[in-house]
Amino acid sequence: MVDTGALRGMMAVLMTPFTEDESVDEPALRSLIERVIAGGVHAVVALGTAGEFAAVSDDAKRRVLVITVDQVAGRVPVIAGTGEPGTRRAVARTQEAARLGAAAALVVPPYYYPCSQEAVVAHYRALAADGGLPIILYNIPQFTKVPISVAAVVELAAVPGIAGIKDSSGDQVNTQSMIAAASGAGFRVITGSDHLIYASLACGGDGCIGTGMNLAPRWFVNLWDAAQQRQWDEAMFWQLRISDMHRSISYGDFPAGIKGALSLMGIGSPAVAAPRRAADAGERHLIEAALRRLDLLH
Repeated sequence: MVDTGALRGMMAVLMTPFTEDESVDEPALRSLIERVIAGGVHAVVALGTAGEFAAVSDDAKRRVLVITVDQVAGRVPVIAGTGEPGTRRAVARTQEAARLGAAAALVVPPYYYPCSQEAVVAHYRALAADGGLPIILYNIPQFTKVPISVAAVVELAAVPGIAGIKDSSGDQVNTQSMIAAASGAGFRVITGSDHLIYASLACGGDGCIGTGMNLAPRWFVNLWDAAQQRQWDEAMFWQLRISDMHRSISYGDFPAGIKGALSLMGIGSPAVAAPRRAADAGERHLIEAALRRLDLLH
């Protein structure tokens, strides 16, 4: 199990590279892991939203996690996405992640069916009690259609085994409210919005679980280091570069832009899980031009 104190900093949400038949591209995944670790990230996340957890098979999920734990080899914590629509499924997935060597679990609320906040709290209490890993709540209501309210976060922050929350709502007021109400040594509030890292850190947040680290991990670590030293002008410089990068590669169906960029860097193919659309040839040309302008491709 990971110490809650380790759940701070810049944590890269790994893409899941695919071969032509949509199986896991193991060499590409291993290369990607080496890229982000060389960039100094503080943890990696397998099977997050950008890892397309909701679209890949159970066997592929296991394969991704086995490869990730093996390649990381203890250098940084491995956080596994284990969200499922039902509590028993989520508990079983989290227990499996623990057996496979994950250090913590990142878990969306039970999605698809409408769900009250009381049910959300009960879901996470069951995971904390039986999942076998520290649980990071994952608020991404634009995808799950089930928000995690600030009141629910405050209640869950006091539950043993609940380590923190990733807030990907994109609403800085919401993240700031969570920081003010629940953040502390035993509970981490982490932004999931690459555009809002500076704002979150300035308000006392504990880091970012983000996607842009696949492409420019050092930029994120530089932002973190500058913020820790209260060098806010330097931190803003890196935030603006990160936001520019995201705006410049946002083509196709998420995370197609990032996968297209990685393919240009020699890591994996541009493919995303069917039926979503990868960046097309014209869009990849625009991504290539952006990467060259940003000095990310030589």
